[in-house]
Amino acid sequence: MSLAESLSAAVPYRPSRPCGMRVLLEGLGKRDRDALNAALAIGKGAPGRLSSQQLSDILKSEGHKVSMKVIEVHRKGACSCGSRG
Repeated sequence: MSLAESLSAAVPYRPSRPCGMRVLLEGLGKRDRDALNAALAIGKGAPGRLSSQQLSDILKSEGHKVSMKVIEVHRKGACSCGSRG
């Protein structure tokens, strides 16, 4: 089988689990959701950007179990929701 045939026959990967950040965001009230989305949207190197570790620590202190890695993957748009935050 050629590369072209293999690529056309491949079935796209469908993650079995939803993005942890999406699940969290959907469960927050509007004010907290807007604040978290705003924090996620600050571009890398921009003033006021919180690191993924800082966000994870803040979320954990508020009772939300979200790892730094989940936040990083979501920010890169590599999660199951494909968000770019």
